[in-house]
Amino acid sequence: MASAEQLKMTHIVDDRVRGVGGQVQDVRGDVQDIGNRVQDVDDKVEDVGNKVQDVEDRVQDIDGNVRSVDDKLDQANRSSSF
Repeated sequence: MASAEQLKMTHIVDDRVRGVGGQVQDVRGDVQDIGNRVQDVDDKVEDVGNKVQDVEDRVQDIDGNVRSVDDKLDQANRSSSF
């Protein structure tokens, strides 16, 4: 009788261990999903950074064009003042 009780307890413990093992697998899957989402966010942040860099480059180009026009106006004003 005692060995039947021990066997029953062993099966209960085995079932619980299997349940914990399944939960660990679920957690691993969740962690993997989170890792993928973090990677997606990182990629989006990188894309935004690239777009910001493009805008900064365009602003610098415009600034260069404005300075060029300003220099030409200064030269024209100097030439016309003589």
